[in-house]
Amino acid sequence: MFSDWPSELVPQQGWGDEAAISAFKDAVPWNVGRDFVAGTAKHLASSLGLTKPGPPIRSKIIHDKQLQVLMPALGYGLSFPLSEIDILRDCVSVYCEWLSALLPNPKSSVPAPILSDPNHYARIIINHFYYLFVPRGAQGPDVINRQAVLCHRVLRTLQNIAQNSPCLSEDTWQTLLLFLLHINSALLSPPTVKVSDESEGASTSSLSLNLTGDVAEDAGEQLCERVLSVLFETWLLACARCFPPPPLWNALRESCQRWRHRAGLIDQWNRINFALTGKLISFMYGPSFPEIKFSEDDLNIIPSTMSRDCIAQVWYRILHIIGNPVDLSRHTVISKTPAFLKYAISSELVIEPSQHPCLQMLPAIFLSAMKGVSGLVDAFLGVPNISLENLNQKGHHLSSSSSLSLSSEGRGEDSARLLASGRAKCNSILHLFGPWLFEAALINCNMQASLGPQHKTDGSGSAGSGSRRPVSGFGGESGRKSSDSSVPSEPQNDRLANLSPQHFQGGRAEALGALCRIFCSKKTGEEILPVYLARFYLAVHQGLRQTDSNATAHQEQASFTSNKYQGSKTGVCSETAASILVNGVDLFRLDLQGVVSLVPSVLGVLEGVLPEAEVNAPPHLPVPLLRRAATHVLLSILPLPLHFQGLQVKEVGCSSGERLVLSHLRPQLVNLLSNALQVETDPANTQMLLGGLLFCVQDAALCEVMDSISQHNFSSDRDHNIMSSGASDTVSSHGDYNSLLDDSCETLPVGDSLGPVGSSGLSSTTSASHATLLSATDTDGPPSFEDPDSAHALFVRAIYLVCHRLISSWKSDVNVSLAGLELLSGLARLSIAEQDGLECKRAVKWLCDYIAYQCSRPARLHSKDLHSTIVAAFHCASVWLVAHPYLLQDKECLGTILEVIELGISGSKSQVKSSDAPRLKHEKELKPASMRVRDSAEALLSCVLSQVGTFPSVCGAESLSSLLDELTLLRHCNTCDVSDQLTRDAAVQHFRYFVAQNSIMLALLEQPLGNHQDPQPTVTALIRGPFGRVAWTMQLRHLARHKSSAKLYTVNPGRPLPMNDVGIKHNVKPKYFPDSVERIPLCKADKSIPSLESVIMVDEKSAIEHDKLLQILDHQIAFEDNIRRQVEREITDYPDVETECVAPPLCHEFQTARLLLSHFGFLSLDALQESVESAVPSLVALDSSMAGFAKDLELLDTTNNRTVDTGHVFYVRAGQTNPHDILNNVVSVSSVHPHFLEFLGGLGWSVNVHQHPGWTGHVSTAFTVTTPPQDAPLDSNHGGSVFSGRTHVLYWSDALSEMAFVVPSPALSQPNSQPAASNSVNMGLVLERCDGSGGGSGSERSDSLHSYDVEVDQGSSLSSHTSQMSFGHGNENRNRKFGRQTSAMSCGDHKVYIVWLESFEDSYTFPAIDLLNETITGRESSSWKDKEACIYIIFIHALTNGLFRIKLQGQNAKLSMAGPLIDGQVVSRRVLGTLVRQTALNMCRRKRLESDSYQPPHVRRKLRIQEMVQKYRYEMTEPEFYSHLFTSPLC
Repeated sequence: MFSDWPSELVPQQGWGDEAAISAFKDAVPWNVGRDFVAGTAKHLASSLGLTKPGPPIRSKIIHDKQLQVLMPALGYGLSFPLSEIDILRDCVSVYCEWLSALLPNPKSSVPAPILSDPNHYARIIINHFYYLFVPRGAQGPDVINRQAVLCHRVLRTLQNIAQNSPCLSEDTWQTLLLFLLHINSALLSPPTVKVSDESEGASTSSLSLNLTGDVAEDAGEQLCERVLSVLFETWLLACARCFPPPPLWNALRESCQRWRHRAGLIDQWNRINFALTGKLISFMYGPSFPEIKFSEDDLNIIPSTMSRDCIAQVWYRILHIIGNPVDLSRHTVISKTPAFLKYAISSELVIEPSQHPCLQMLPAIFLSAMKGVSGLVDAFLGVPNISLENLNQKGHHLSSSSSLSLSSEGRGEDSARLLASGRAKCNSILHLFGPWLFEAALINCNMQASLGPQHKTDGSGSAGSGSRRPVSGFGGESGRKSSDSSVPSEPQNDRLANLSPQHFQGGRAEALGALCRIFCSKKTGEEILPVYLARFYLAVHQGLRQTDSNATAHQEQASFTSNKYQGSKTGVCSETAASILVNGVDLFRLDLQGVVSLVPSVLGVLEGVLPEAEVNAPPHLPVPLLRRAATHVLLSILPLPLHFQGLQVKEVGCSSGERLVLSHLRPQLVNLLSNALQVETDPANTQMLLGGLLFCVQDAALCEVMDSISQHNFSSDRDHNIMSSGASDTVSSHGDYNSLLDDSCETLPVGDSLGPVGSSGLSSTTSASHATLLSATDTDGPPSFEDPDSAHALFVRAIYLVCHRLISSWKSDVNVSLAGLELLSGLARLSIAEQDGLECKRAVKWLCDYIAYQCSRPARLHSKDLHSTIVAAFHCASVWLVAHPYLLQDKECLGTILEVIELGISGSKSQVKSSDAPRLKHEKELKPASMRVRDSAEALLSCVLSQVGTFPSVCGAESLSSLLDELTLLRHCNTCDVSDQLTRDAAVQHFRYFVAQNSIMLALLEQPLGNHQDPQPTVTALIRGPFGRVAWTMQLRHLARHKSSAKLYTVNPGRPLPMNDVGIKHNVKPKYFPDSVERIPLCKADKSIPSLESVIMVDEKSAIEHDKLLQILDHQIAFEDNIRRQVEREITDYPDVETECVAPPLCHEFQTARLLLSHFGFLSLDALQESVESAVPSLVALDSSMAGFAKDLELLDTTNNRTVDTGHVFYVRAGQTNPHDILNNVVSVSSVHPHFLEFLGGLGWSVNVHQHPGWTGHVSTAFTVTTPPQDAPLDSNHGGSVFSGRTHVLYWSDALSEMAFVVPSPALSQPNSQPAASNSVNMGLVLERCDGSGGGSGSERSDSLHSYDVEVDQGSSLSSHTSQMSFGHGNENRNRKFGRQTSAMSCGDHKVYIVWLESFEDSYTFPAIDLLNETITGRESSSWKDKEACIYIIFIHALTNGLFRIKLQGQNAKLSMAGPLIDGQVVSRRVLGTLVRQTALNMCRRKRLESDSYQPPHVRRKLRIQEMVQKYRYEMTEPEFYSHLFTSPLC
């Protein structure tokens, strides 16, 4: 930089007014001169008032000539040996007081000549101070300390003058700076020796070797930090007030290069660089850019008066003031100074200057310099919380700028890893620091074998030209130094045995880490110069391949040849490789051109880290952190082999030209993943590996399906020839098939390699993979083509590995257990053509064993987390049984399932061992592990009985319940006059309502449904239970239906013949009393009852009543006589030839409800009475005529029996932050990515919200079928806006869950459009609270529902499903369902966003809170707006290579690290939709598991039924209940 300027740093012998002092010293003898100086100094010091009390005495020195005599004497006194410490102290005191003349308020003791010309005399004093700092040779530590005290005083005085003096001239500034340069050179230029003092626990002790070779205490080491800090701080002051000329800058640069063996120089260099960089960044990038944190001492190190141009100039010059920092790794360069050469000449111990023991500190100094450069890189990248203290405290600077946090929990706040959006481009940073970093990253690397001519330098330039934009080489001197002196010669290595290249691996690792962070900071669409990419790949390759510093070049070459693509499984990770892994986790997640060439090198390092239980990692780096970084890298390269099947890669540094087919690395990746899972103990790392394992299996399964489909497009004859020739020549068939695959892959473009098949339509495909097709041909040869990494093989390995680890190691960790169970659920849903039923049975058996083990743990270990794992295991078992219904046909599997269900419900098994006698139900105590566990077991039992083998039902996957209700049934009832305007309130009057077992509601209709041809006692039952609604029609038949249709009698049996002989009829009149009753005499007791006549005669009232009774008797006698005569007439006339035998008329009226209840045993007295266990009888009648009954019945029907969740999909174009702009993107297909609509199709299938009986994303349209409005036809050119929820949504469901995916669009916020917020009219929304609070130990849910009224501001601009539907479509609302709509209204306050990003940087500025208005589903609690919304975001960024980068945000809760997607993972296009949907579902399930107040769907339905029992129960006695059964409902 200043090589053309001469240096003003004159030799030390000519500095310090040497001529005047020498003349004084030569004029008188030593003793006389000493006494004169001592007396003069003591006299002058006594007048200062420092040693005696009182004010200072005014100086009597009034002439310049007096000073011309005194000042040489004082200067001579400053050169006295340290034994004359008193004289030195007096001289220092006098001079320090006299320098106050430069201050605004000088001391009174300052001589008048100095006051009149302070700058002239100040320069003389400053020159004389030089003698105080000159080392005195061998001295004791006490004497050295005394000298240091005086030096500190002088430095404080000079620093005070520089800061506060208003009259410093330009010459004085230059003299001051030269003085500081000279004293630093005098103290710091000589070499030092570090001697370890381990016995006393001291870190190091410093010894200085003086020029005579005698060992002495080093004053320079003691004063190093102080003199350097004063030098740089004063230099900065001079730059602000009197900018130093180029010769001074050249002197500073040359001096600093002579002091580079001092660690203090690099510390001060870093300190000043950080301070200047902080100021530079503040005005270059603005106040929003992250600031560098400074200590209190460094806050004001930069003068406030320094201009921006001056700061920029000084920053750049100071940055290059020590030359090339990589020279610190070359002891031969550092020792090329006059001081080292003089020491080598005068010393008998050292022959070469490079042999000096002080050079042993160079590795630490080099590391400190690289840390400083690395910190500057982070500052320009915008990494927050960068400070010099943090840089010095930790080891290597970890990846704080990475897109993923490598904290102990595997997650962290985004603010801790966010890079500034306005950061500098990678090329700009590389222009500044690239030459140093690349050179440091390649030290001790033999590049001759791998570098071509393009890597050689041209020999021009200098070490200070780091800012020039390179064209092809490192440029100039730095390039020559890299090739010439990076590897010392053998004689030097032998002589300097204590300093090997391995000692500099720390600084090299720091440089590699900084380079990785620079390239990982690449923005979307940013271009990096190819020359930088090439150098970076070369540096990374060299950093990864060096694992053992003691290995020779021959051994390294042999290892590289033999393990070219296999890596070294030594369990050792070098410092450089660890730095690359930790700081380069994003390398394969970016669109870096040609980065796949690093895959073989990275894979070799991963095999030394992940599959080994113990890793010999650098001491400053925790092994779990290293393994986490390696796992991130592994997850980012997992999709590459199948995505680039035919791609041939040439490994970096390989000069043979051999290429590797990337797909051949897949078995190695799969083995690496499975082996890592077997030894991993960190929970966060394990969950990441589980996510990668599920991705591998799903990706392989879909890839095989698509390969089998694409093979039909090739020539069938060629395929036949390949497979038929395998028996005779397996090798040739193998090669032919590979060539076929290679040819097919090469013809497919990268972006369209998937073909026309989408991920959503592959679940039912049963075609086998190519590996399976060819496996039968290789029966005789050893190379079987049954790939161990095929979908089936991976499926089996994953089941075995996860189930085994789940029971053996993961059962005590809730997060890992949940992740393992989620993986098993994902495996259960896979459609693999050759699935092994035995493996599926084994998986279910393992799940049951896991549940049994968790339930059997001691009571003190039972907690909420433990029960959450049991609940998740029950859910996983349900998924397996629904997906594989044939498992229940196995007797052993069915028995195992029922046993674990019994364990969950009752808390114990009836038969622990097969030899034990089973215990009956009434003999066991009902004591489940918790209510949550019991509810989950009940849900599994219901799934086994009603869903396994029958899902989806005839109603479709959209509904598990029957779509029939009271209105529909009455419209099909011919005996009732039903109008079209029939309301629900009127319909329920035709039904009888009963509740059995306090959990099942029976709605019984006793009218036949259009059944006149075969009239039978008919009852239609709507059965509403905890698990849904079903409709049954039952008839009372004496014969089976197939038998009752056959006539058992002839059509015309004929007239029967009359029977005249009917026998003899005897008319006998019965007697009620014997004939002798009149003859029995009466006794007194008989006479005690008066006769009727006597009573009538006495009482007139009795006589009147007697007359009335006689009239009644006469009327009855006449009626009976009439009837008797009719009977006698009929009997008399029979037989009559005119009378025909007529069949009795059919009975059309039955109490079928009574018959049904009686046949099921509900009408016994015990069933109608309250019991000890329950205050509600087994059968209760409900009064359907009460107000509100129909509404509550409707609420029960809309309480779904599955969990419902909603995902909102957004598309964000590059740079967008405005919500309105984001919503407008999906209006047109031209505004979205070509694969966006395909991705939407992978999330679910399209449904019409008006005709869809399931969940639609909002309560106003969910669970009801209505007439769609007459809207305009759908635009086929949409970009996803059709799925906004106004007419259509994307829907997915299984037997346990429902999920709707809504793509909000601007149409939702327009008038007369589909609503998205709650209605301002009081609709009585009843929502369950979900606090989402974790923690607690086994706290169970409440047994009652929490009700809240949703109140939404009418003036809100939110687009609202409910409000717009209420006011925008008129009469359409009559068929809408309002009120409490869904069963899964709990946990409604959390949101799931799925955001497609064109630019990955937009993930940090995505307006999630502003878009909450577009995501209202009606399930939110009343206070959800008042608290911080829980938002889970899945960001999807499409890379240019056809893969997709995933970023997860919001998973900060205890159980919220849901899979299978992992933060930072890279996935393929074929599995994107499936994995995103599974992750969104698992996020919602984790949230429900974490909530204390969550209630499963069947529990909410059961509680709803119990609420209706309390409100509408008939309070009747048993006789009244029986009488009620004979009354007919309204018809």
